Amino acid sequence: MCLIFGLALPAGCIFSPHRDDTCKNCGGPPPVYPPLINPFLVLSALETAYQHKDSTEIKLIYDENYEGSSFDPQNANSTISLRKLDEVRHVEALYRTTTISNVTLQFPASMFRETDLNDPPGWTMIKVQGLLFEIDDAGTTYNLLANNIQEFKFIPTAPDSTSPTDTTWKIVRWTELP
Repeated sequence: MCLIFGLALPAGCIFSPHRDDTCKNCGGPPPVYPPLINPFLVLSALETAYQHKDSTEIKLIYDENYEGSSFDPQNANSTISLRKLDEVRHVEALYRTTTISNVTLQFPASMFRETDLNDPPGWTMIKVQGLLFEIDDAGTTYNLLANNIQEFKFIPTAPDSTSPTDTTWKIVRWTELP
C-alpha cells in the first residue's frame, strides 16, 4: 500500500498518455475498452486501464464525486481518503515510473451485484474478495489488497447519448474492508 500512495504523491500537472496506433506499455495496438453500460463492465475497464497505466480511461471510470477509503499502511487503525484526482494521479505515476514493468489488476470470476438500502436510489454495489492487484517494480512484485474485501459502489448516468443502453455507470465509492 505504501507504494500505491507514494507513487500518487509526486504527481504534479495532470499527464494523460495519448492513444495512438501503438500502446507505449505493450508495443501493440491501443487497448479496447468495454462500454461503461453496467458495473461489471466498469470493473473490466478498470482492469484494462491499470494494465495499460491509462489515466485517460481512469478519468472516465470514476465519478466526479468519487470517495475512496483505504487502510493506512503505517497504522491499521487509520484510514486514507481518496478522491478522483488521487486515483488519476496514481495511474499517471505508474505510467511515468520506468522501473514499473507490469501492473496486474484482476477481479475474481464470480461477482454479485447488491443493493445497499442506505445508498441513494439507483446506486448499486459489488463486493469483491480475492482481488489480484500486483505491481512489478524493478524485479520486486508487490501484492496489494490481497486479503481484504473491496466494496465498489456505482452511480448511473442517464440519459447518456454516448451509451447504446442510454445509461452509463461510474465508480462513486470504493471502500477497503478488513
